[in-house]
Amino acid sequence: MNNQRWKKLLDAILVPVLAVLSGLVVMGILILTLNKPVLESYAILFSNGFGCKEYGNCIFLTTLERATPLILTGLSAVVAFRSGMFSIGQEGQYLLGAAAAAWLGYAIHLPPILHAPVLLIAGMLVGAAYGWFPGVLRVKLGVNELLSTIMLNSIAALIVEYLVQFPMRADTSAVAHSPVIDESAQLMSFFPGSKWGVGFVLAVIAVIVVYIYLWRTKSGYEQRMAGQSRRFALFGGILSDRAAIRAMLISGALAGLAGAIEVMGVHRRIMTGFSVGLGFDGLTTAILGQVHPFGVFIVAILFSGLKLGAQIGLQLNLNIPRELGGTIIGFIILFVAAGKLYEENIVRAREWATRRRSSRLKRESG
Repeated sequence: MNNQRWKKLLDAILVPVLAVLSGLVVMGILILTLNKPVLESYAILFSNGFGCKEYGNCIFLTTLERATPLILTGLSAVVAFRSGMFSIGQEGQYLLGAAAAAWLGYAIHLPPILHAPVLLIAGMLVGAAYGWFPGVLRVKLGVNELLSTIMLNSIAALIVEYLVQFPMRADTSAVAHSPVIDESAQLMSFFPGSKWGVGFVLAVIAVIVVYIYLWRTKSGYEQRMAGQSRRFALFGGILSDRAAIRAMLISGALAGLAGAIEVMGVHRRIMTGFSVGLGFDGLTTAILGQVHPFGVFIVAILFSGLKLGAQIGLQLNLNIPRELGGTIIGFIILFVAAGKLYEENIVRAREWATRRRSSRLKRESG
């Protein structure tokens, strides 16, 4: 039983690793078509995405900062998917959570020990409420959560755009933005000149909490069973509808927390074009991370490093378009979707190794 568990875990790790390697091979082919040096491109990509030259000049800290919202929106997708809810509403929940934090950051004035927690809780509550709505629509009215969350994402984007352009607008500058939040509401950074700080710690705590909740608690077990087999859950006395709504509340809260942290720890305000598709990137992170909290954590850092390396390294040093980073990630997702190909080859390789070992033992015994 133990061997079977380890084999299953190894396969779960091997498929995304092979998908990433395949994506990097495709990247090399694309670079060759641009008549650029392939090996140098790989070195620049990784050094500018995951490198650390010296104290105070560590690009990897920027990667961790950019990975923070991806971790939380990825966790949001994990909670929903594991409960059988194909929710892609992270973008809207993230935006509304950010707007709530930005408004409370300058509209109320509290001591530092209270102000930051109030904003974080507000972002989570707003995100949870926006996640609860499609959950209720699915359970009570049978509305497909995929359609409802797509529409709610668009509605949230329009609401936030209106708020930033009019009631929350700070001045008449070319780019509309809200006032800077009070210093008491800002999340601390760990290094001068870097925005990597408390927000990342909160994301790590969220990874651990979500794992414990889904795999070590009764409520988490109910959600996973409701997602894997509703009929089994029904015969086991699990209320699937209640588990689905609870999942959507938690999912929305995590996405709202991501928006609040981005306001409090990075931008210190909200502006037009605040989101650059982080909610949808979180979905990608969850899928490539095998819909597991620890997988999401690793993949979020990998994605952020690849994008940063393509943007800062390849574009500035070799004049290779930064969109190449997004292209690589797109191919990686495609290869993950073709995971059966890798699984079959892994099985063949394992069988070949077993035959070789058997034939060697026979020769030695003969």
